[in-house]
Amino acid sequence: MQVFSATLNQMFVLFTFMALGYFLNYKSILPLNTSIAVSRLETNVLVPCLVFNTFYKYCTVKNMSEKWLYIVYGLAITVVSIIIGVLLSKLFAKDSYLQKIYTYSFAVANFSFMGNAVVLGIFGEDILFDYMIFTLPLCLYVYSFGTASLIPKKENQKNKFSLKVFLNPICISMLLGGVAGITGLPIPKFLITAVSSAGACMSPLAMILTGFIVANFSLKKLLRVKRIYLASILRLIILPLIFVLVLKLIGTDDSIVMLTLCATAMPLGLNTVVFPAAYEGDTTPGASMALISHVMSIITIPVMFAIFI
Repeated sequence: MQVFSATLNQMFVLFTFMALGYFLNYKSILPLNTSIAVSRLETNVLVPCLVFNTFYKYCTVKNMSEKWLYIVYGLAITVVSIIIGVLLSKLFAKDSYLQKIYTYSFAVANFSFMGNAVVLGIFGEDILFDYMIFTLPLCLYVYSFGTASLIPKKENQKNKFSLKVFLNPICISMLLGGVAGITGLPIPKFLITAVSSAGACMSPLAMILTGFIVANFSLKKLLRVKRIYLASILRLIILPLIFVLVLKLIGTDDSIVMLTLCATAMPLGLNTVVFPAAYEGDTTPGASMALISHVMSIITIPVMFAIFI
């Protein structure tokens, strides 16, 4: 019951920011094009700062040697999740870009923004440290292939893979952070503090942005998309349940099972809103996913945690 109440409290804290974003748009306190500006601020400044700070802090020789098993399991979960995402996306959409949205959503839960906040709020910094190590492979996918797939292609643009898609602030910050962390490169304290502070703004602003974007649509219209409910149930209950049961069946350490649950039981990720908005793409699918899955997660996350932790 203590885990349930602590998790539920954290969920309400996060939803406060989403409600604020909805209110700011609904009352026209901010202009409608705010979402584009904020999305670009997120993708070009705040997310890169968060990524750099994470990799700089946790990509150390010591961590890699002591926590290598967490990384191995995290990599296995990531690979399996991507495969599942690709297969399920073909059942949920026929449009190629929408398939990419679903692939990303099934492969990647909101493990970073909401996951970090939930883990920190319930288990403290020690477990958050292990969680960040465990999700490093997932971060690697998200800030390379994952986010690249969410960038809408321009009309008549060829569907051809190019390494240029990875020459973006997020991938560059990940590479620089990893190199700086492993080599122990000394960085001025004021600069680390500035980067850390900017990264800390990413989470609440992402939820405010989500609420702001959701307010652009009719709630009835967003709530009518039946397949989003099924996708949310798969994301919030079925997929984490499968991972946890399989890991328990093969005798996996309880700490890894807990980390897996924390990473996979979160709602559909917010990048399906942030990145299409930043590149003036269609945010309707992402907004619907964000609204439905995050509302459902208010109950599913506390229940899943209470049962398995």
